[in-house]
Amino acid sequence: MMKFLKSRLFRAIASIGLAALIYFLCPPCFNSMYLLAVLAVLLILINFNTFFAKIPMLTHVARLLVGGLFIFSGFIKANDPVGFSYKLEEYFEVFGQGFSCEMKIEKNDGPDCEVNEQKAAAAPAAPQESFMKPFWDFFAHNSLFLSIVICGVEIMLGIFLLMGFQVRISLWLFLAMIVFFSFLTFYSACCNKVTSCGCFGDAIKLTPWESFWKDLILLMLITVLFVGSDNIKPLFGNKILFFGIIGIGTIASFWFPVHTKNHLPMIDFRPYKIGTNICKGVQVPEPCVPDQVETILYYKNLKTDSIKAFTMKNYPWQDTLNWAWYCTKNKLIKEGNCKRAIPDFTITSSATGNDTTNSLMCMQGPQFMLVMHDIDKAERDVMGSVNDFYALCQKNNIPFYAAKFRTETKAIYPVYSTDGTALKTAIRSNPGLILIINGEVKDMWHYNDLPAFDDVKKTYFKK
Repeated sequence: MMKFLKSRLFRAIASIGLAALIYFLCPPCFNSMYLLAVLAVLLILINFNTFFAKIPMLTHVARLLVGGLFIFSGFIKANDPVGFSYKLEEYFEVFGQGFSCEMKIEKNDGPDCEVNEQKAAAAPAAPQESFMKPFWDFFAHNSLFLSIVICGVEIMLGIFLLMGFQVRISLWLFLAMIVFFSFLTFYSACCNKVTSCGCFGDAIKLTPWESFWKDLILLMLITVLFVGSDNIKPLFGNKILFFGIIGIGTIASFWFPVHTKNHLPMIDFRPYKIGTNICKGVQVPEPCVPDQVETILYYKNLKTDSIKAFTMKNYPWQDTLNWAWYCTKNKLIKEGNCKRAIPDFTITSSATGNDTTNSLMCMQGPQFMLVMHDIDKAERDVMGSVNDFYALCQKNNIPFYAAKFRTETKAIYPVYSTDGTALKTAIRSNPGLILIINGEVKDMWHYNDLPAFDDVKKTYFKK
């Protein structure tokens, strides 16, 4: 029996059976021809492993690509582990609502817009909470810890693979991670749940389908590594140098995300980074050229049940005996430029409720903004230092105010409200301090690095 389980025949039967199961269980949101192509490549790699194992260059290329990409991906996320934790939390909150799916499938034989009949009148069903919600809530509450662990493990595994250390264990961990990430990205893409996977932080934005294809390519490359694992040898023969690099790399893999979590990202890819002119970012560009949109009206023929597309110029609105409106789709012809560079940043006075975005962000001279995306979770120990800093700002006639989300505060400085997501994006610290001069972000500080007012004055307020 054991001999049969280890035979090539059993491998062929098991792999083909698993491929068939995946093919028939896969939702229709993923093109069946693409799925067949991916499964065929995997089957060829698995069942002709001895042939591919004889091509060391194939293994070395896959080794370089997988190891390099995992190090790059882990480094980008480790540069901003707080931002990655927000993305993980978003996933866990979605899972806590249950694995519902609203697939958007484009058909060749009809429009890809919403049908009006019964659908429009029916109220959307409230999301059902999963019985595993406490499990997902636990992960959501510990998303920052998980973020640091995932970032560190990604970098560490990439180093292990490139160095040729613990190859078998590393490959199985690679496979587990890529299967997990493939599930996340496929679920997001197919069911329209999370619009961005956060695979490369804010540095490279990928759509869910792009992220899923990236994971599929990595899955095939990892399969190549399994096939040619005997070709992966240690990079150095000198054991002191070899294990020295492994040790330093492992420590650095976890030190880096911990460091950036306790301070700020070393490389800033966010729209509020130092040097950004927020005043210009919140303005609508002039001259404003709106999007060019064509409205397509789909009508159903009441006699033949066929669906035909019309424009606003020729749609049969008067011929109610032969045609009935089916659905409407707005097609973007040419994108305009009326969108603000920083679209979600709107500041409202907590006292009056008025929009003060332009008056604050375009104020001439220096000003300090204390950002607290959630006052309930803000670091309280630094509030005394913040109040002292505010008193010195008052003494030097420099505006100081707080931008907050959710709850009220008893702070003595002016308090304004804005969107919580915008505040989380503005600075990865709760609270965090931002210096704006003439509408431009000049500097920002984590609460662990709050500066002395005299030091800021010497650097930025020289007369």
